[in-house]
Amino acid sequence: MNDSEQDSANIARNFEAMGNFIEHFGINRDRGERCRFDADVIFQSARLAHEHTRVYLSFRDDDVSSVRFAEKGELNPVFVHTEFRVTSSHFQFENNELQITGSSPKVGTYKVRIIPS
Repeated sequence: MNDSEQDSANIARNFEAMGNFIEHFGINRDRGERCRFDADVIFQSARLAHEHTRVYLSFRDDDVSSVRFAEKGELNPVFVHTEFRVTSSHFQFENNELQITGSSPKVGTYKVRIIPS
């Protein structure tokens, strides 16, 4: 499998994880293939941020960020990431939560846990 095929497979797995997550919790997609809901969001890196906020998911390939959440308290883009792309992060649905992992120059290795309320 070449790099392009591997990237496509990873993107498909990320969208599949998002789909399994919203299906499990009965979260509806709108006509634009987007959904929004309130959740506990836990961002772990060198910094720990835990807030209850609004989460937005997009299943559209023309949206820049497939997952983003509203800034609130410690969930401030100055300190943590608040938007995630299926092309540069790893998504999985596990333990009744959507988990996003990755690494960036800004925060180093990170893990985000999204748990609907």
